[in-house]
Amino acid sequence: MAERAGQTTRIYERYGEFRPHHIPPSKPSDLLSGRGPVFRKLFAPHLPPRKDAEILDIGCGYGEFVSFLQGDGFTRVSGIDLVADEVERGSRLGVSNLRCGDARRFLVQHNACFDCVSALDVLEHVPKPETLELLDLVYGALKAGGRFLCQVPNLAAFYAPLFFMDFSHETPYTASSLKQVLELANFARVRVYPMGPVAHGFSSSVRVVLWKIVAAGLRLLQTVEGGPRDPMSLIFTAAIFAVAEKP
Repeated sequence: MAERAGQTTRIYERYGEFRPHHIPPSKPSDLLSGRGPVFRKLFAPHLPPRKDAEILDIGCGYGEFVSFLQGDGFTRVSGIDLVADEVERGSRLGVSNLRCGDARRFLVQHNACFDCVSALDVLEHVPKPETLELLDLVYGALKAGGRFLCQVPNLAAFYAPLFFMDFSHETPYTASSLKQVLELANFARVRVYPMGPVAHGFSSSVRVVLWKIVAAGLRLLQTVEGGPRDPMSLIFTAAIFAVAEKP
């Protein structure tokens, strides 16, 4: 156990330095570069309606999602992450209420405090034996009726295995396994969505159209090979996200 903890510390002490396919932001506008439209199109519809809602982003990194929420008028948003240099850089770039620390300990100390908890690109870093423990803590930190929003790489993606592109990833997910583990943690109304291209200009609009054609072809291939499938098995995007509620 101590050896594993030491390895984890070694990875995350320098994660910001060696994080694959990710350039550290150098100015405030970099925080949402290319991500703002995705947050607004995919995640914003699932956020609390009140701008004074208590929202916690675990594994916040540089505070990209926290920055988006604060810019959208949410006044009680905070983020926590293990990687000190990412938190420090995000704070220097103007994102407020970021802290470095262990999200699990923080959640234990904040029972039934939050209207929404988000975890974008976090669950895949958690070893499978520890996943339900973390989800139980998220569940406990939510108020009744609160929502959990999470994003993970999709192992069912046929072309871009994001899960295997980062050495620190521990647990792979598909749409059906993500739904399964959230329901095991007693979350209700679990919905899993694809994260395909989002139109915010001409080139991205072309990508949206092309992706719809590709996805239709993949669904046809699945049906020909195995017959009609559960909709959860027909999500092929490189990443997926889920929304779940605490009754």
